[in-house]
Amino acid sequence: MENALRNLAVALALTGVLLCLIGVAIRLLNLRQHNRKAELLICIAAGALLWHALVYVMIYTGVIRAFPNLYNKGIPFYYLIGPATFYATQFSLFPHSKYPKYWWLHLLPFVLGVIDVMPYAMAPLTEKQALLDEVVQDMKMGVLHQFGYIDQKWHYILRFFLAFVYLMAQWRLIYVHDGRFSPLAPSVKSYMVWYACFYSLHLLMQTSLVLSLLFNQLQSSFIMRDVYQVIWVSLFYFVFSLWIFISALYRPLGSYALKDVQA
Repeated sequence: MENALRNLAVALALTGVLLCLIGVAIRLLNLRQHNRKAELLICIAAGALLWHALVYVMIYTGVIRAFPNLYNKGIPFYYLIGPATFYATQFSLFPHSKYPKYWWLHLLPFVLGVIDVMPYAMAPLTEKQALLDEVVQDMKMGVLHQFGYIDQKWHYILRFFLAFVYLMAQWRLIYVHDGRFSPLAPSVKSYMVWYACFYSLHLLMQTSLVLSLLFNQLQSSFIMRDVYQVIWVSLFYFVFSLWIFISALYRPLGSYALKDVQA
């Protein structure tokens, strides 16, 4: 039974990766000028989640051992999910808004991530493979390894709290947007509400992991290996990817952004 559930979790996650990849490709091929920034930002956020899911499946199945150079490379990009999601919402609901003067400050965690992955990137191949053997056997080592300038658990914690701040700001944008005084079709706001709901669930599922990292690292390894929790995470990612795919295929944002544009 447990093996069947593990296989189901892997199948759901890989199917999600494929759907998300196709959805992102469709969006990039069908960009509309008036929502170009929003669609690009959605693609960045979805792409980072895609990479996260793919690498996790590779670790979970042990396939990552054959591709040691892929491990640990996503850390900088995961920091982009929060700001990309927030600004995608802003440019979708308020299409005439612009990036703030100091927008580059949002990239500082990304730069931190790039710097922190350098020790692993420059390590000998034998050391990378030895680490991955440990990570596949005990995922706790993905948090405890020393291939970085800071304790790896702080990446999880910092990303979570930054993402929470961006999420609150994202919901505020949705709340203050008044469709009565907006040229946008009502479906645009519904689209962004769905997006915010998915992002909220994404953070909710990380809560137990972050709390365990703060108070009990041994428990965090159990959480990342528990088959029932993995099933829920894989199911969530599959549904999110299905939404990314369907919304790109049938209702791309640019086709109904303005009330006087026919879908």
